[in-house]
Amino acid sequence: MPPRPAASPLNPDLLALLSGCRAAPADDTPRLVLADWLDENADSAGLPADDARARAALIRVQVELARPTCDIGRLAQLRGEEARLLAANAARWLGTLARRLWDTRRRPAFGFAAHLAAARPTPDFDPLATNSGWRFHRGLLTVELYPEELDDAEFAAWFASPPAAWVEEAGVDVAGLSALERLRVPDAMRPYLGVRYALGAEPRPTMRIGGPRPESLNAKSCKRLLRSENFGLVRTLRMYQPAIKAGALRAMVEANVAGLRRLSVRATIDDASAAFLARAPLESLSALDVSGCDLGPDGFRLLVGSPHLRQLTALVAFRNHFGCDGLVALAASPLAGRLTVLEIQNTGIGDRGVAAVAESSLLERLVGPGLNLSMNAISDAGAEALAQCPHLAPFTELILRDNRIGNAGARALAASPGVANLTYLDLWKNRIGDPGARALAASPHLGDVRELSLRDNAITARGAGVLQERFGERVKV
Repeated sequence: MPPRPAASPLNPDLLALLSGCRAAPADDTPRLVLADWLDENADSAGLPADDARARAALIRVQVELARPTCDIGRLAQLRGEEARLLAANAARWLGTLARRLWDTRRRPAFGFAAHLAAARPTPDFDPLATNSGWRFHRGLLTVELYPEELDDAEFAAWFASPPAAWVEEAGVDVAGLSALERLRVPDAMRPYLGVRYALGAEPRPTMRIGGPRPESLNAKSCKRLLRSENFGLVRTLRMYQPAIKAGALRAMVEANVAGLRRLSVRATIDDASAAFLARAPLESLSALDVSGCDLGPDGFRLLVGSPHLRQLTALVAFRNHFGCDGLVALAASPLAGRLTVLEIQNTGIGDRGVAAVAESSLLERLVGPGLNLSMNAISDAGAEALAQCPHLAPFTELILRDNRIGNAGARALAASPGVANLTYLDLWKNRIGDPGARALAASPHLGDVRELSLRDNAITARGAGVLQERFGERVKV
């Protein structure tokens, strides 16, 4: 008989906050709200007060670690704090889970090694292990399971116990429609299970699956997959070119996709395909990755204007060609008030697009620490628009590498109070000459910058000397 979940000792408000984190895996806000709640209610959270504060600290440290940064010193500091917190608490927070994961995955020993294995049945617990089947990510626990482990009674019992409330996701990779349809999930695991499915990918042999056959895809099989009952368990979906050719995006319009939290498209999609994606009822989608999809302005406009992406907070869209028209559409869309993560490097953006973003609420919500607009077509007018943007100040890293910014743009940035918090300014491979170099060297706002990158510009030895006199080894020219 399957175990019944034990009555949780945790405060109901805490349980609700944890559920909110699971529902929005790409959004840092619910986690930071959770951390604040744990600190403020440590004595009434339903766990030891020191434990509550330690979990709050881990959330904040790992949330910051998950954000891309060029600050190597800060990363080292955060990793040290993360290691301290995990070393002190991970074994207690995991309970019997770590041992059971090791038991189910160790290979049988042979010969003399069998006697050694019997004498030492478990390895030393490593709170920083990366291949143990578990890890803490942005403060919550992620567990990696194999489909056959869903039938394991000890796993089911652990997921029915109070420590499981801190699980963000129990991830399971499932290959093929028949495997998905056969999946049976204990009730105790259902709130946490996150099936990961790669549609149209060439399957790779693993230690458990030797040379799986490629999945045969056509319009009929795509509809069957996306409408199957167990597709409701899929939280992460990656779609490849064979799936797009078979009509998977069209099938999503009337499919069971409400459970999806993360969607990644690894294929070229034209405007018609983008229109189907925009019509799909992805009401719970938290993160969308369409990088390298060759999206043009019309397709991107349809996508960002979708009425279904109400929970989307992370959009990764680099290596496309939607340009200014696409970015103007994004700045005018409801997503501008919801996105906290946006990757738009190498998308053909120019001054008009940057100006639209600078005038919108988009930059106000992006979490930083960096704003990366590299490999675009931004020139002086775009740099001036950024310099005048009131939402530039929270960023500590500004990356404008490989654009078309010249002396006027450099002057505008140097004179902007918005750069006062920058510790890293990257203007590598632009069109800045000695006048721009002198303006940057004289800036009253760049006193805290720890690295100023100006390689591959038009700066002469004289301009480089002025920069080095001000910044010393902090400038790369």
